Amino acid sequence: MKINAKLTVAVSCLVFNTSFAQHKFLSPPLFDEADLKKTNSLIEKDAPAEILYNSVRYNIMNDNSLEKEWYSKIKIYDKKRSEDWLNISIPLLTDESLSKFEVRIYNLSNNKVEKILIDKKEQLKENFTEGINIYKLALPNISDGSVIEYSYKVTSNNISNPVYFLEYNIPVVYQEYNLEYPDEPITYSFNSTGSIFKPKYHISTTEDRLGALYNVFRFGYEDMKSIQKEKYVKDLNRFRGKIKPELKRFSTKYFTYSEFKDWNNLADKLYSFDDFGSFLKGNVKDILPENIKTYYDPLGRADKIFNFVKENYRWNEKAGIMASQNLRQLIKTKSGNSADINLLLTMLLRDAGIEANPLLISTVDNGILNVISPNINNLNFVLTSVKINNQIYFYDATSFNSKVNMLPERDWNDFGILLEGKKGTSLSFSNTNISKKEMNIKASLDLGNSLVKGIFTQKDSGMYAINSYDEFDRNKDKYKQVFPSRYNIDGKNVEPKLLDNGDFETQMAFSDSNLMDVIGDKIVINPIMFLNAEKELFDQSHERKYQIDFISAFNKEKRIELEIPENYKVLSLPKDKKMATDDQEISFLYKVETLGNKIIITSKIGIASQNYPKEYYPFFKQIWKTISETENQVISLVKK
Repeated sequence: MKINAKLTVAVSCLVFNTSFAQHKFLSPPLFDEADLKKTNSLIEKDAPAEILYNSVRYNIMNDNSLEKEWYSKIKIYDKKRSEDWLNISIPLLTDESLSKFEVRIYNLSNNKVEKILIDKKEQLKENFTEGINIYKLALPNISDGSVIEYSYKVTSNNISNPVYFLEYNIPVVYQEYNLEYPDEPITYSFNSTGSIFKPKYHISTTEDRLGALYNVFRFGYEDMKSIQKEKYVKDLNRFRGKIKPELKRFSTKYFTYSEFKDWNNLADKLYSFDDFGSFLKGNVKDILPENIKTYYDPLGRADKIFNFVKENYRWNEKAGIMASQNLRQLIKTKSGNSADINLLLTMLLRDAGIEANPLLISTVDNGILNVISPNINNLNFVLTSVKINNQIYFYDATSFNSKVNMLPERDWNDFGILLEGKKGTSLSFSNTNISKKEMNIKASLDLGNSLVKGIFTQKDSGMYAINSYDEFDRNKDKYKQVFPSRYNIDGKNVEPKLLDNGDFETQMAFSDSNLMDVIGDKIVINPIMFLNAEKELFDQSHERKYQIDFISAFNKEKRIELEIPENYKVLSLPKDKKMATDDQEISFLYKVETLGNKIIITSKIGIASQNYPKEYYPFFKQIWKTISETENQVISLVKK
């Protein structure tokens, strides 16, 4: 396990380098026409865009509210390769509000500067997803050479996470981080995670504000290269350089928070909270049907209780380790955050005589958990752990299609904290299940209309089934609409369904004129059609930096049944292929069969583990190249 380095910054010292005297923080540059005329980045010549200036200021007021002020200036060099920078997204948590917003877009036309101003909140599109309210804006009139400036202010009551990422997928000319907070009630320490970067400019001091002593931290960075995106990385954010102050002490007139000595200390404190410990003591005796509560087999009983919760209570897509409502409200609303749902599951299991305890985790998108540094603010999700005959089982009732030890992708983030009474124990866990995706095509050739027509069926199992069903359950119409576009095919009549065994199946009809070529009396067709492995190529040109993470071992099987038209015969068929690594970690089978007037193609890929060291990348690259070449073989038919 790799533990990130930790940097503790002294409160009352002033640190600066030789160029500090000339440097000013919180001083965004005025518009400069030279930025419009700039043709490429001096940091990375081929960069599609670059950040000219980034500034974030976290200012915690005397009433313990927080103001976040953001300013950014971005230069677009190649619009086609700058998709991530053509939209503005402002994520807000439940208790946060957007109080100021402004966008300026500059273009140079016939040597004249054209400016667009957007400063009305109504011009933003509001979306709510996974417990976060996101304001979005698609930037208009962006072209090669455009300069984008935008700023906003967010007010919040959440002072626990004033984090800032230092690395992006484009270079940064200058960026700064500013944190200001009153000294008396609050203490932070800086925990540097991911890549470590030393600031060029650095202030760490105190100042008097109307009689109150304030701590002020400012960090400035110049000429930072982009971070390279890599496929099959669980969460790139865990590797990105960032500034992450961790709250060590916080006090008000009615409440005091201080850092935890160890996980036992954290467990003890959690059980003293009304929305955790007291919630777990609630009376649930009359919730479960008696036939479930008294089922003879303990593991079967646990599964039935788990299914009862999933079928009767719904996750509202909000994370949390504290209950958001009391037990009576939860029973009435039958909806809640991750703590509400899985703490209820824990209580019902206990009431049925099963040893059950909360397991606290940090989800994949929340960052990896540093188990060496007990910090409640780094935990954001609750699972349920069950012990039967000294065997541990994990449950997550927030996902309807999950099963015992078969959890959603977001949960598999390496570490967790198991709370057994006032004892907190860090543990590591990984996904040992094998997920499966079966893709089946039954197709025929409509020569009169030059079409390949048929039925495509995709069946997911394991983690794939959980992910697919969750996506479908979140927005059924959108799932049906998006499904054909994933295969870049003209599909219709999309019919998803959850099977009795938990597999999730999606079927659609398709027809396409681009899947075959008719040349005189000859027909040429790639039987894999729109399922080609090129979509999953290991085509990284630079040296692999991070481990290869699939999160689940998997088998993927493609089976294509192609009907040969009347008056046609086979001229040539693809060649079979079978290969595997010596350790059998990676395997591939490609088989061609003829059965009457049908050609049957089977392509199978097997990956035996959920992750691999980065040193495996050349093996994956070579094997996937072979898979791609094999699956690009064609069938030739000719008139009899």
